Amino acid sequence: MNDQVCLITGVGDRTGASLARRFARDGNRIALLARNTVMSQTLRSS
Repeated sequence: MNDQVCLITGVGDRTGASLARRFARDGNRIALLARNTVMSQTLRSS
């Protein structure tokens, strides 16, 4: 297992959200940053 974390900023827009989903689906550990906490929480639960 890789101990690196993918830091994804701008997850409040479609591009950042798509990247976050893609990295997570590929099995990467991710950290999300967004100005809109509702969007980051939505992504976290999906």
